[in-house]
Amino acid sequence: MIVKEKVINKVLSDKNLSLKVIVDKLSQVTENSGILLYTSFLEGLGNKNSDIDIYVFLEDNQNFNNQGMRRYGDCLGVEVVRVGDIELDIEYWSINVIEDLIERLTITNGLACSYEELKLLLRIYHGFFTNQNKVSERLLYLIKTSHFLELITNRISLEARSYCDDSLKMFEVGEYILALDCARRALWECASLLNAKNGKPNLKSKWISKIYINNGGYGDQELLERYMNLQIYSTVNKQNLKSVLQNMLSLIQDMLNSTVF
Repeated sequence: MIVKEKVINKVLSDKNLSLKVIVDKLSQVTENSGILLYTSFLEGLGNKNSDIDIYVFLEDNQNFNNQGMRRYGDCLGVEVVRVGDIELDIEYWSINVIEDLIERLTITNGLACSYEELKLLLRIYHGFFTNQNKVSERLLYLIKTSHFLELITNRISLEARSYCDDSLKMFEVGEYILALDCARRALWECASLLNAKNGKPNLKSKWISKIYINNGGYGDQELLERYMNLQIYSTVNKQNLKSVLQNMLSLIQDMLNSTVF
C-alpha cells in the first residue's frame, strides 16, 4: 500500500493536483464512502497522457442524487468535476453491485461477467483507496478471498479459445480475412492470458502486448519472438496470407498449451 500511495502522490504532483481538493469537489461523499484512485502507473504502465480515474463506493445509495449525471450499466452516476485546468470523471457505485458482481463471478467460475465488469474489479485490485473504512475494507476483503485472479484468468482463457476456434473454422472454409481478424484477437487474448497467469492481469487491449513484451514473455523467448514477428511486425498480403495464418494458428495453440501449468 505504501508503494501505491507513493505512485498516486507522484502522479497527482505531476498534474498539480491535490487529493484533498479533489475529495472536497465530490458532491456525494460521506465518511462511510470508499474512495479509490486508479492510474496506469500503478501497474508500471502509463505516460504523460494517462488519466486518473476516481471511483466512489457507497454503503447506502438510498439518498443518492444523480440528477444531471451520465449513467451506464449499474453505475449510479458519473460526475464531472474541474480541478484547475483538469476535468475528472468521478464514478459512483453501490457496494452491493460489487458484491453481486463477485458472487456471479464466483458461482460461474469467472464466466458470467462482461469485460467491462471485470475491468471495474481490476481497478479495485490495482487501485489505491485513499481512506480506510468498512466499505474499502469490505471491497479489498472480497477481492482477496474470491480467488479473483484465477476467476479472471478462466474468463480470458475462454475468450482466447473462442477466437481460436472461430479462426480455425473460417480458415477451413477459405475465409482467410475473417480468420486473420479472429487470429489476431486470439493472439491478444493469449498474451493477456499469460499476463494474468503471471499475476499481471489487464484487459485493456492497448496494454496487453506491452505487458507481455516488457516481461520478456515470462521466460519463453521462443514464444515471445514468434509473437513479436507475427502480431507486431508481420507483413500480410494476398500472396502470404494463408501461410501467415497457419503460423499464427500454430502460435496460438502453442501459447494456449504453455498456459496449462
